[in-house]
Amino acid sequence: MSSKSEMISRLIGKMTLEQKVGQCFVIGFTGTMITPTIIERIKRYCPAGIRCGLTFRIKTAYYDPYATSPKFAHRVIRYPVGTVKDFVPGLPVPECTNEEYCAFLNTMKKASLNNDLGIPVHITMDMEGDASADYPRDGIRFFPSCGGIGRTGDTKLAHDVAWAVARELTSLGVSWLHSPVIDVNTEPMNPEIGIRSYSDKTDEVVKFVSAALKGFKEGGIVATGKHYPGRGASSQDAHHGLPVIKLSRKKMMDAHIRPYAEMIEKEIPLPCVMTAHTAYPEIDPSGLPASLSKVFITDILKNELGFKGTVTTDDITMGGIAAKFEIVEACLRSLNAGNDLILLREESPLIDEVIPGLVKAVKKGQLKESRLDEAITRTLSVKYDYGFFKNGGIRDVKKASDGIRDPKVINIARSAAKKVQVILRDKQKLLPVAKSEKVLLIEQINPLHKLVNTQECHPSLLWEQMLKYSDNVINVETSMDYTEDDVKRIKRRLGEAELIVATNYYFRRSADGGDFIQRLHKMTKKPIIVVANTHYPQALKPEFKTVILTYGSSPECIAEAARAIFRK
Repeated sequence: MSSKSEMISRLIGKMTLEQKVGQCFVIGFTGTMITPTIIERIKRYCPAGIRCGLTFRIKTAYYDPYATSPKFAHRVIRYPVGTVKDFVPGLPVPECTNEEYCAFLNTMKKASLNNDLGIPVHITMDMEGDASADYPRDGIRFFPSCGGIGRTGDTKLAHDVAWAVARELTSLGVSWLHSPVIDVNTEPMNPEIGIRSYSDKTDEVVKFVSAALKGFKEGGIVATGKHYPGRGASSQDAHHGLPVIKLSRKKMMDAHIRPYAEMIEKEIPLPCVMTAHTAYPEIDPSGLPASLSKVFITDILKNELGFKGTVTTDDITMGGIAAKFEIVEACLRSLNAGNDLILLREESPLIDEVIPGLVKAVKKGQLKESRLDEAITRTLSVKYDYGFFKNGGIRDVKKASDGIRDPKVINIARSAAKKVQVILRDKQKLLPVAKSEKVLLIEQINPLHKLVNTQECHPSLLWEQMLKYSDNVINVETSMDYTEDDVKRIKRRLGEAELIVATNYYFRRSADGGDFIQRLHKMTKKPIIVVANTHYPQALKPEFKTVILTYGSSPECIAEAARAIFRK
């Protein structure tokens, strides 16, 4: 028996049943302030990881206030008790420096080491690119979407961006990443995946994902490929319902599962796979989502493809699961299906219900303890391979900004923004715009800019960048969805300009801004330049004659868009 096997066997042998169940969970925590509740949960339940974020406070569909919506009317309403904070959802979290956040993460890690097991908790986040950013603070660099990187044809860029993301996050103390997206986006109207995917072609996804995974590995972070067995053919969003993909086994294997098969066969570093809350009835007639399906996880991924890493669910409280299953049943089904980790992302009282519920399930024979042992073994093996046990993942607070301020990271961000940008069309020969020309900029409040809202990255960022080239730019700031109130405000300003620049950013459930721009064409005969972040139909219509694609919302991407408007 190897030293790794001996250590894992010894640790599992010391665990209580409650700790074994806890080791199968990654629990959520949003914010910058340590609370008594999170420390108590870490010490009591010994969760494998914490999904952290500094975005907006979130509650779940399992308890007030959202449990009263029609979709979740059958739910049992839970209310916070004890030291669990009863917070208002949707508010931004407090500002913090990189050093403060690193110290915050160290506190949670030390809590996980302060028991008889001493298993380091892993810290996980999402940083996919474009507007996907769980850590939007203190100068961190943002990168273009995978779709933009894929369109360059440059696999080295995919590698370098992945390395840069890992470099930034690991210096903070983040050790696990819920990226990259391995989906092959074969459905152009997919509301959820789109440019989160490298390509709509399987071969391209294989090439770019292989490069990215190597970059993440070199950067020292555990990467998670998602969303197995593939959500690229979906026309629904699993965050809000249960998508159903009616493809045959052969089509799924050839187009969507093949990237996973090739990573495993070629031994590309894929330590973790995230399962999809999506049903594939042609392969598993039960109608269960893949995340709860033994057919997909145990039979195909682990046994047929030979995956040896750890398997995690997507957030178990997403709409596709919450609308159908009570939380304990969902978690029980996920473990029995072969998941090794359950992501319970939102900070809520649910963990205090789920772990006792699963302990009871083991005692009743509904869940085998050997299944827990196998799950824990897989996760601890990944942690051992990535050096988690050397110092518990504790980071030097004084070096927390090293990755973010690294000149190499900064240069990669700038280079990526330049490489992904495309002038897709210029049929009217509007580019470059003369500095003397009066321009009306209609600029949506981009989700990333709203979230960050600093001197470097904030709403009206494109206007600020355009002013570097011309003083003749009028700005009308709008919502992402272009409301009727926005339309009224725009109409008032149309007469002041000779040319219009309109953003059409798309981010998951945002409205089809292309419809508004079509309407804008009817409101005025003035030429329109469209600045969009995706080449998919949600943002672009064939009749748009002048289009600049940024593939990202970072300050670097927006600066490149302004440059394209005014310079050759």
